[in-house]
Amino acid sequence: MRIGQIITPWPPKPLRQAYEQIPADGRVLDIGCLGFRQVEAAQLLGLRELKHYGVDYCEPQSALPKGFVFKRADLNRDILPFDDDSFDLVVASHIIEHVTEPIEFFGECVRVCKPGGLIYFEAPSERSLLLPGMPFNHELFHSLSFFDDPTHCSRPWTPQSFYRLAKYYSCEPLKADYSFSWIHRLIFPITLPVALLTKHRLLMWCVWQAVGWASYLVMRKPDHIKGKPVFNYYVPDAL
Repeated sequence: MRIGQIITPWPPKPLRQAYEQIPADGRVLDIGCLGFRQVEAAQLLGLRELKHYGVDYCEPQSALPKGFVFKRADLNRDILPFDDDSFDLVVASHIIEHVTEPIEFFGECVRVCKPGGLIYFEAPSERSLLLPGMPFNHELFHSLSFFDDPTHCSRPWTPQSFYRLAKYYSCEPLKADYSFSWIHRLIFPITLPVALLTKHRLLMWCVWQAVGWASYLVMRKPDHIKGKPVFNYYVPDAL
C-alpha cells in the first residue's frame, strides 16, 4: 500500500478539499471508524485541532487515538448515536453499501451534520460489477468484484445516484464523480500483468484507481436546514 499511496496521495483530493473548508477546530464524524483513517488524514494535512468522533459495528481492537470519542452501533437497526447538527464534516466511506436501508442511512448522515457542514460519501460504483472476483490473497480480504465482500447488502452507487439523493434531501451536491487516478490509468498496462504474475497485494489498489471502482459525493447541508430534512422525491421540470 505504501507504493500506491505515493502514486495516489492520501487523503484523496475531494476529501482533502472538504477538510480544507471546515473550521480548524471543527468536529469530524467517521462512520465506520475502525482503523481511524480520518484521524490519519487530518494529521497528514496538519489539522491537529480537529475533534474526532467515530461509530462502528465492532469495538476497536487497539487503543483509541487521544481525544477520540467512540460509540458502537448496528446501523442496520440503530440510528447514528449522535445529536442533530453536531458535526462540521461527516465521512461515510464504503459504508452505505453495507446497510439495508441506504436512503434512511443517507438521511441520518444529513441529520447529524451541522447546517452549512459537509458530508463525504464513497462506495463501490457500478463498474465494480464488471470485474471478476479476487483471484488470490484471499486472506487479505481484498476485493475486485462488488461480490467479493459478503457483507455488501445494498446496491452499487453511480455518481448520478449520489447526486440525486443529495437533491432529494435538499442538500447541495458539490462534486459527484468516480474515484480514479490518471497516473494509474497510464501505467495500468504495466501494473496489471506484473501484479497478476507476482500475485502482488497492490492488484486491488491499481485496478480500483484505474477503472473508477468507487464513486464519491461531496455535498453541503444548507445553512437553513436543521436536523433531518424530509426526503422529497421529484422529477425536474425539464423532463
